[in-house]
Amino acid sequence: MLKAINWMLNIQTSEGYKISEANKIEVDACDAIGIILKGNAQAEDIEIQPGGSGQVKFLLIQSDCYDPKISYSVNEDKSNDQERIKLDALQLMMGNGAENLLKKSPNKLFFYNGLTRDVTLHILVGRKATTP
Repeated sequence: MLKAINWMLNIQTSEGYKISEANKIEVDACDAIGIILKGNAQAEDIEIQPGGSGQVKFLLIQSDCYDPKISYSVNEDKSNDQERIKLDALQLMMGNGAENLLKKSPNKLFFYNGLTRDVTLHILVGRKATTP
């Protein structure tokens, strides 16, 4: 059964430039994941999808703290901090090209917390149930 993720985006610059858009993405499955990433945590892995490539159509990563010391890698534990994606702001990827931004189809995300405090993460994934 198809499920819909409805979204709305409002952006305004200090110079007055405005963008407002709303739409929906239809997916077969929607997973909401909430975890507490312990301070100084290394390679806390989160399963995003069980299948092959091309299934993730929506990926939102939200945190109660954004800092370059919080990062993640896609599908494999990256010991080199330079190879990780910094979680210094809310991250939203949607549409058929979203997986291309990560360079790999995400099955697992490995999170690292270089802060001494715990961080709460919320991840919302919308995906197709079959490979296109």
